[in-house]
Amino acid sequence: MKTKLLGILVWGIYSSVLNVTCSSAQTNRYGIWFLPAKADNIYGIAIGPLGSDVVCSPTNTKHSHGINIQLVGQGIFAPFYVFSEYFAWHKSSLVSIQQSYDDSLNFKRVVHNGVMLTGFGSFSEHINGISISPWMSWNHVVNGINCNALVNSAHTVNGVTMGVYNSTYRTNGIQIGLINQTSDLRGFQFGLWNTNNKRRLPLINWSFTPPNEID
Repeated sequence: MKTKLLGILVWGIYSSVLNVTCSSAQTNRYGIWFLPAKADNIYGIAIGPLGSDVVCSPTNTKHSHGINIQLVGQGIFAPFYVFSEYFAWHKSSLVSIQQSYDDSLNFKRVVHNGVMLTGFGSFSEHINGISISPWMSWNHVVNGINCNALVNSAHTVNGVTMGVYNSTYRTNGIQIGLINQTSDLRGFQFGLWNTNNKRRLPLINWSFTPPNEID
């Protein structure tokens, strides 16, 4: 029985990877569907080796509503970006980084609504809910909880970020980790070393006003 279920899962993943195409037609899938997918909306459980973020230049935004399980996840490539300016969101005064974020607002490739579980983390634009992995992730906007055990890198987090190292351009909420860095904090940081737009402090730091204003 287990062998048959495994065979069905492998076949589904293999066929979904082969058949992903860019489409302008609205398509919805319900229940369990395989990733990456050409469907614009998946309601239920989406599962596969990688997210639909890998789909080539989609004309429609891909949505997952429910549980998104990426057995590997694009976060496996994150170590190649650790020393890149695109991974250091807290330095996103750099024009090229900010432009990357602005482009994502004009057209969102993928939006995850619900819970996203990834083996090695994600490279994703918008997450509304909870994102969990034992590795590292790079995201544009997270509304909810962003918990990647090693590294969290995001432009904007509205909620809670937890990991060994957290880097954001803007945090509205709480950062928890060994090292926390952000350029615009409206909330608290708890960690060994915390840097924000107001000050640098060990253990606990805070800010409730925009950069260049006085608390």
